[in-house]
Amino acid sequence: IAIANGFIRDINDIQWIHNNNGTFRSTQREVSLASYTFVVLRCPYTRIASCFLDKIVDEIISFNDEMGDKVNFNFHEFLLEIKAQKPGEREQHWRNQSDFLHYEKYDDYFSLELFSEAIASLDAQGLKVHDTRESIKHSLSSLKTVDGDFSKVKAVEVKKMKEEGFAPNYKSMFSTAEIELVNDIYKDDINLYKSHFGENDLLF
Repeated sequence: IAIANGFIRDINDIQWIHNNNGTFRSTQREVSLASYTFVVLRCPYTRIASCFLDKIVDEIISFNDEMGDKVNFNFHEFLLEIKAQKPGEREQHWRNQSDFLHYEKYDDYFSLELFSEAIASLDAQGLKVHDTRESIKHSLSSLKTVDGDFSKVKAVEVKKMKEEGFAPNYKSMFSTAEIELVNDIYKDDINLYKSHFGENDLLF
């Protein structure tokens, strides 16, 4: 949207968007008058694991204890912290996706797991998609992912791994306990995803 409207030249200027996040926030009038609507949903298991590996491990978002000292969560503890929060007060990166829906029904529903299909459909609507993952480093694509059980490994240890070029794959962040926590916290998101895409592309 920023490129199409001349605010930036190309994705090399992507940092402008981070500094101006509210620029293209739609008004209620614009929402009500939209001629085409779509939403992109992500597998809730993958989404929250990705959030932990990006925002928490890289200390973009941090937590402090009652003494003001930084808390070094593992993934299990992070999920417990989210569960303890009131749903409507959760930070946007782990707030339920269903909270962000404007419409009862969208013209198109896309899954991030099958985003190549979305690119073709959006192109037919005159919307060109630009892949910014490499520019903003918000994916594991540049790291070698490894198997294991990382659900109880502290964020600081995972950060050391990432600095050495490795990262846990998303499945390795979950044992049965973490799956159950996500099932509880994100039940509505899981049901929303299933209702449009079935179960095949869910991590669990």
